[in-house]
Amino acid sequence: MSRIQYLIFALVVSFVSATSAQAVTIYSGQDDGVFPGPFPNSNAARAQFLAAAATFGTVSTHNFAAQPLGYQTNYTWFDGTGTYSISAANLGDGFSGISNHTVDGSGLAGFNVGAGDASHKWLGFPGGSATFNFTTPSHSFGADFTGLQTVFGTTLTISFDDGAPQVLNVPINVNGGDVYFGFTNVNAFTSVTIYRPGGDAWGLDNVTFDVSAVPEPSTWAMMILGFAGVGFMAYRRRNQTAALAS
Repeated sequence: MSRIQYLIFALVVSFVSATSAQAVTIYSGQDDGVFPGPFPNSNAARAQFLAAAATFGTVSTHNFAAQPLGYQTNYTWFDGTGTYSISAANLGDGFSGISNHTVDGSGLAGFNVGAGDASHKWLGFPGGSATFNFTTPSHSFGADFTGLQTVFGTTLTISFDDGAPQVLNVPINVNGGDVYFGFTNVNAFTSVTIYRPGGDAWGLDNVTFDVSAVPEPSTWAMMILGFAGVGFMAYRRRNQTAALAS
């Protein structure tokens, strides 16, 4: 390996290492005990997340309006951007699967978030998990988490693989309300799994991810290395031509 090739290689490795070290950025806001709104902290976090997610491609938000009511094991997004599956007991309408109302009107079991959604639908899977799969790799994921209470436990995780296993912890409200939690990642991933153990009945709404991924850092690295290689070969060819001419 020549000195120039070594320098190029070192530059590429440094670029990949730097992006990997700062891969995930979190956007989070909590409105503890608030129902049915407004949710200033959650809304602010969502706005910041949406702006960041849009830098990676077209953003797709699902408020469950076009999804069928009731409990199903597997679902397909209406616009073909992915699928999701639930692994949890069916506790009935207002708790499990897709509901359009709250059981007691308090919102502690989950509720719809956002204006303009006449369906008032939201997704619940207490005591279990849901896995969201994307048709194209995504660099972002976010959602409103409603009705969470610390009395039922402080664990709610989002796990995914962006080339290495990753786990993020979603904050839990004391008295229900809304928590917006989203993240962006310079490394793409193809699915996320949300897991909330215990007996908390809660809801999920406004699931968002980008659907047109930009090149990975590793892809950029290969592109840079390729361009550098082409440039280096052209440089050698010019030198060889000049040497023969002299």
